[in-house]
Amino acid sequence: MPGTIQVISLGPGAPEYILPVALNAIAEAEVIACGARHLESFDAAGKETYIIGSEGMKLSEVVDALKAVYETKKTAVVVSGDCGFYSLLRYLKTKFPPERVTALPGISSLQYLFAKLAMPYQDAALLSLHGREQDLLGALSRNPVVGMLTDDAHNAAWLGRLLLDYGYANKVITVGEDLSYPEERITRLTPKEALTFAERGMSVMIVSDE
Repeated sequence: MPGTIQVISLGPGAPEYILPVALNAIAEAEVIACGARHLESFDAAGKETYIIGSEGMKLSEVVDALKAVYETKKTAVVVSGDCGFYSLLRYLKTKFPPERVTALPGISSLQYLFAKLAMPYQDAALLSLHGREQDLLGALSRNPVVGMLTDDAHNAAWLGRLLLDYGYANKVITVGEDLSYPEERITRLTPKEALTFAERGMSVMIVSDE
């Protein structure tokens, strides 16, 4: 409704993995802010649209644009995966009155990858190395399974080298790329094999004992 910023989770990307409640909310929105690739997953025709990122505007500029319209128009920010897991939800609650920010959940890319492996994740450590540093070694020492979002610097080769250097040569790395899309690729690697593995882009990874 006008006067709120609704953060809508898109899931891993393919339309069939978007929750119906999220699709309904997107359809009702008059203003949409999202990444360029998100527009492949839903119909934005007739909506006032702001693209976040290198193909559009800086995030701060998008926030300024939304502040000018959200009081009078149904406004939504569409994000990948689940909005509660290393997404824009926390940031937006610092830029708008927190009580004006609402959220709809979605399937995170890590949740999707765990399901594809038929692997429970209730005991896994989940973290993000996407544009940030976290205590991955600490997580590995305390947990049999670690799932992580990655970036270009924290890739499979980097992870393989880290595992070999710190005595985790027997671990298995599972790399998920383009998850839920037709070009999806899920690859299981030893740390040694990971040293020469070339991702097609950013991926999510799981480190486990099997």
